[in-house]
Amino acid sequence: MSKYEGYTMATIKRSQIQNASYNPRKISKKNRDNLRKGLEAHKLVVPLTWNIRTGNLVSGHQRIKQLDEMEQTKDYELTVAQIDVDEKQEKEINILLNNQSAMGEFDIDLLSGLIEEIDYDLAGFDDKSIDTLLGGFDPEMLNDDDLQKRADDYDEGIAHRKRMQKASQKTNNVDYYSCLVFKDESNRQEFFALLGIKDEMYIDGNKVIETIREKFTRKNIE
Repeated sequence: MSKYEGYTMATIKRSQIQNASYNPRKISKKNRDNLRKGLEAHKLVVPLTWNIRTGNLVSGHQRIKQLDEMEQTKDYELTVAQIDVDEKQEKEINILLNNQSAMGEFDIDLLSGLIEEIDYDLAGFDDKSIDTLLGGFDPEMLNDDDLQKRADDYDEGIAHRKRMQKASQKTNNVDYYSCLVFKDESNRQEFFALLGIKDEMYIDGNKVIETIREKFTRKNIE
């Protein structure tokens, strides 16, 4: 047992747990729905943190709210990570356990590969959050035409990603999926202009191959 474990496991009544009134975390309906879907699929796999000295829940406010709705009662038992600290320490721990500045971040390349192998909606994502995370942009830098094109590309991109995910689940192989990265927008436009095809964010690789083959065939004939 590590000397740095500052908790013990304890099974207590739900009624013994009270929400910390100072808890600064909030959640949107969309994210709440994502959490609920994950809990229903995987159950509670990380214990809540509870301070026996104050009776306050230190970490897990959003999860316990969903559990209450799923259990449809507050008369149930929970196994929690029990700590015994004063209120100052409790608040510090509450913030620490929810502070993005004290957490890691996603390696986008690794995450992209994982997304194709799983039901990402059961990992807490939805289509919009995946699109933002894997292909994020600053709307303040785009004009209305750019935003409209982005919206059109977004719809096609989501449909494409779902097709890719479905294919991946059948084959467990995403070696056929590639991503081109251009140094700037003009470089990207030049690429599509040389091919003579529509500038699209998502494109069928077979279409590119056929276009290149056709150009080479035409050049050899000439």
